[in-house]
Amino acid sequence: MQPLHEKKTMDPSKTHRTLKLGPASAGRTVKLGPAPAGRALTLGPAPRLEETIEKPPSNILTGYKKVPASTRIKNWVKKIPFFQEMDYLRRKIYDSSLFDFAVKDLAEKLAQWPPALLLDVTNRCNAKCVWCPNPDLTDLGAMKMDLYRKIIDDYAVRGGVVHFGTFGEPLMDKTIKEKIEYLQKFPAIKRVEVLTNAFFMNEKIIPTLLENSVAVDISLDELDRETFEDVKKMSYDVVRKNIIDLLEANDRLDRPVPVNFRIKTLKTMEETLDNEFFNIIQSHQCTIALTPIENNIISNWAGRFDKDGFLDRYGIGSGKAVRFSHKRFNLTNTAPCTQLWKWMVVYWDGSVVLCCADMFSSTPVGNLREDSIADVWGGTVLTELRKKMIARKRFEIPICQNCDIHLSWHHLKNDYDSNAEPFIGKFL
Repeated sequence: MQPLHEKKTMDPSKTHRTLKLGPASAGRTVKLGPAPAGRALTLGPAPRLEETIEKPPSNILTGYKKVPASTRIKNWVKKIPFFQEMDYLRRKIYDSSLFDFAVKDLAEKLAQWPPALLLDVTNRCNAKCVWCPNPDLTDLGAMKMDLYRKIIDDYAVRGGVVHFGTFGEPLMDKTIKEKIEYLQKFPAIKRVEVLTNAFFMNEKIIPTLLENSVAVDISLDELDRETFEDVKKMSYDVVRKNIIDLLEANDRLDRPVPVNFRIKTLKTMEETLDNEFFNIIQSHQCTIALTPIENNIISNWAGRFDKDGFLDRYGIGSGKAVRFSHKRFNLTNTAPCTQLWKWMVVYWDGSVVLCCADMFSSTPVGNLREDSIADVWGGTVLTELRKKMIARKRFEIPICQNCDIHLSWHHLKNDYDSNAEPFIGKFL
């Protein structure tokens, strides 16, 4: 298995290290990645992140120094309506069929084998985030080990990236430790990622994550106790302690694992950058994807979530910043969606769903209990759906008709190189 930042088979002799949680080491650096207009702002050496004019608005910071005043000014300038309107127009032109040639070769390579396996090993979640429809799920469960082994044995023939979690909290799976350790026997698994809310990321699982070089993507969102517990409905103190324990243990490793924080917050950029917990996090080795909710970052989950009601409830405006946002553009964009090539999304029961927006498994395209990965990925159902997308017939696919997660297939170039290999140093 290869860590996120290096393509190298793991040394078996290092898979049974003892990790102790204790004080952090000090001193680091800060990087700003894709900013609202899609350009990279960098302070210090950055990992390899492909820059693209299609990148949704966000700020990616990589741990260590205070964000300078010049960066804050640039963030403010990019909020000026003129820039947003021009960026909106640019996306419309670039996502037209005139520029399909720029991504077609890559898409054809990705269609041969799923470059990543997104495993929703459980759709249960302890958090009740106010912007997520997960609490409405009724068909709950966790992937059994025999099914998991069948899927991994099949995938490891050609390999790729294994990513745990999308609809639920993967660390709630009682066999997650066993599932992670099982991957060690397969050199073709290029890297492993886990997306977690960090509530169950405690002293029992942190050593497993670090010893097995699992890249940790933390959906944190809010940084102060009151707002966090209002929108996430779980204990701020537990999450904060777990995060600090992970970062401190990771800092002590000779080869720290990649750690990323997703922060979509009701606070302004300035309030967030000045937050005490934020500054603790960025003093460690990690990246931070920071996007205020006022930038219209919340998704409607393919029409399953009352996004307008949420925005009204929290008093978030609907001016030009919303009208010319990438989410609004996604609702009408007819370019092929990246999801049909980016990864294979596997539900806890083994069914393969169309994309990471299909939380309710409304559009199954196969089932790995009976079928092979190759048969589903290259099968008739997905092949016909891809053809329909390329023909600009997105709105003939029911789940796609009211989806603001729809991203142009040009975004595939953000995640994969021209040989369909995932970029080193970048989470999917």
